[in-house]
Amino acid sequence: MGRHYGVEELAVQVNGLEVPMHDPRAFVGMGLVYATSPRGACHNQGDMFLVDLGAPVPELDIQLGDRLESSEEKALMTSRVMDWRTLYNSLVMCVFCNPPAALVRDLLNGATGWQVGLEELLPLGERAFQLKRLLNGKLGLTPQNDRLPAPLLQPLSDPTVETRPPDMSVLLPAYYRVRDWDPVTGMPSEQRQARLGL
Repeated sequence: MGRHYGVEELAVQVNGLEVPMHDPRAFVGMGLVYATSPRGACHNQGDMFLVDLGAPVPELDIQLGDRLESSEEKALMTSRVMDWRTLYNSLVMCVFCNPPAALVRDLLNGATGWQVGLEELLPLGERAFQLKRLLNGKLGLTPQNDRLPAPLLQPLSDPTVETRPPDMSVLLPAYYRVRDWDPVTGMPSEQRQARLGL
């Protein structure tokens, strides 16, 4: 509709998927999730809002942070949350129950007969996440797709709520470094692909 009426920049969407209720001006990590998610603005690809509200996953080194901070650390935590949720989604688990990581490991091992350790959970999620990135690259995704719509980069006018637009000029380059993505192609480096067995 925005394209039809010549105001596409006002459509609050990323890659064709509208932004859900978790505003990145209240939780800047969600800005990275929306901008880099394989599906567009999907909060189920990484619930940084939940982590920053007080639900870290310390056994996976997913730590509580400042919800309004645009930093390298926020990019790192966001990548870990997205890897965790990618694995979690691959296991078709309900995101509302959020069992401890050790229980997820035990369920996975019990269902498959594997002997996966806690330290292997995030790499499994990263492998699936990076594979989605490579597939999207083959379908035409480029770094220009990794963006937020202009309205979400403007401050909220409500002075009663502490918010801050995500600084994507800090967050995206940091996220690319953490992910080991080429800044020109937006794809994982050959070394990262090899390390993950892709």
